[in-house]
Amino acid sequence: MNITIRVTKENEALELSNIQKDAFLPLYEKYHDEGNPCLRGVEDVANRLNSDYFRYFTIFLETEIVGGILYKCKGRTPFVDGLEDGQYYLQRVYIKPEKQCKRIAQIAILLCEKELSDAKSLLVDFPEDLIKNKRCYEKVGFTDTGKRLTVQPNLVLACYEKFL
Repeated sequence: MNITIRVTKENEALELSNIQKDAFLPLYEKYHDEGNPCLRGVEDVANRLNSDYFRYFTIFLETEIVGGILYKCKGRTPFVDGLEDGQYYLQRVYIKPEKQCKRIAQIAILLCEKELSDAKSLLVDFPEDLIKNKRCYEKVGFTDTGKRLTVQPNLVLACYEKFL
């Protein structure tokens, strides 16, 4: 299984948007949260490609686009008022539903760390009841900060961090 990443190109925005919708739809159906990425369109992906606040990567399995990974490098996050130099927020990683649970996201995260050469720490948050996400992030070295944020009664985010 050959997993690779590269900086996302503008002509990949539509395909990534469609994969993002498919990947996040089950979470939207579970939580009904208005911030869910499945509600965002191609413009959202395209706008982030041209922003100094984000680093966007396309994930490939062999030659097939199977997902995307988005890091925020400036600005606010749910747990931090302002990212410091060398601090990155893993805003989302998403894989085609039929390709999930095959370690693709884990490998992509580790590959991205090599691309973020100035990174000192990485933050990520996810619904605390998603055990698969917890396992994925722990397997690549993230640890629980103990911080929690209640977004709505049925959605509590857990914050994890990794130091490089």
